[in-house]
Amino acid sequence: MTVLARARGGFTLWETALVLAILGVTLALVAPALGNFGYYKTQSDAESLLTLLRDARRQAVQTSTTVAVRLDPTSGTFRVDTTGVNGMGPYATGTIDLGGATVFETELDRLTFLFQPSGASFSDSVAVRGPGGTLMVQVDPWTGVAYAGQR
Repeated sequence: MTVLARARGGFTLWETALVLAILGVTLALVAPALGNFGYYKTQSDAESLLTLLRDARRQAVQTSTTVAVRLDPTSGTFRVDTTGVNGMGPYATGTIDLGGATVFETELDRLTFLFQPSGASFSDSVAVRGPGGTLMVQVDPWTGVAYAGQR
């Protein structure tokens, strides 16, 4: 007489615990992103200038150099120079792409943003007028953090 083994139905305790552990880790990784869902705004008209200034500040802090950003507000061309213990020289040049309807508004012929190795800054302010309104781009002199606010 042969006894046939009958297949079990369902899951074992270990299998269930493993699936719950994987779900718990996944939830822990996803929860911070879900907490900020909808918080981030769409890209503003001044985002390209803010990105340039943030990169210049990051370069100054990481390399312990003084970084100067000079910007021609009429054409949008910029030049980034560094000065440090090893000497000085150009770091980057280019043109800020503002799009067709966005312009810089300032009475200055040239804007200068100077970032120290500590992150502190000596900077001009500029208004950026675009389809989304007019934003005033400023740099905090103590921290060197660039930000744009409604004018």
